[in-house]
Amino acid sequence: MRNILIGCFLVLTAIPALADADQPIEALRKGVEAGLQILKDPEFNAPERKDAQQQKLRMILEQSFDFHEFSRRVLASNWKSFAPAQREAFVKAFTEFLGKFYMAKLQEKYRDQSLIYVGQEMKSATRALVKIKVVWKGQQIPAVLRMIKRQGLWKVYDIEVLGISAVKNYRAQFQFILQTESPAQVIERLKMKTEALEKTD
Repeated sequence: MRNILIGCFLVLTAIPALADADQPIEALRKGVEAGLQILKDPEFNAPERKDAQQQKLRMILEQSFDFHEFSRRVLASNWKSFAPAQREAFVKAFTEFLGKFYMAKLQEKYRDQSLIYVGQEMKSATRALVKIKVVWKGQQIPAVLRMIKRQGLWKVYDIEVLGISAVKNYRAQFQFILQTESPAQVIERLKMKTEALEKTD
């Protein structure tokens, strides 16, 4: 699943602008172009510049991906078990973990992967599916980006590749963990995982 999600996060920095303004796919265009520039910029080739590159990529990702909606759906019914302050702490800790893990992998694995734009399906005025194919190691891998529009902005909140949903995958993991751990312990677990990743840089 990790390799699949790495491919999905590559999607967020490689989707071409093929739709009209105010369409879900168009909402990704500016971030895409900026992300590609950062990934290809020779300024960040040196090892000591990787942290700076990662921070720029994470800023773009956070503008394109709705981590609050993603986190809420991941916790599902367990969301109610978290106090309001704990919900915000969970979103922040989960975002930090995902950003640290996937941005490092993005830097490592990005090799000018290309996409095939399949189409977009409007489910409502604020919900949409963007369907693409990721050309990954010579294979065309179908992917679906679920998007939501809030306060006039379209953002991705779930990514599905080969029928595997990121939300459902993480939901199963947290449901298992929350059988024996409290919300506070889960938040601390995420913080510790992020710290461990930082130590390996």
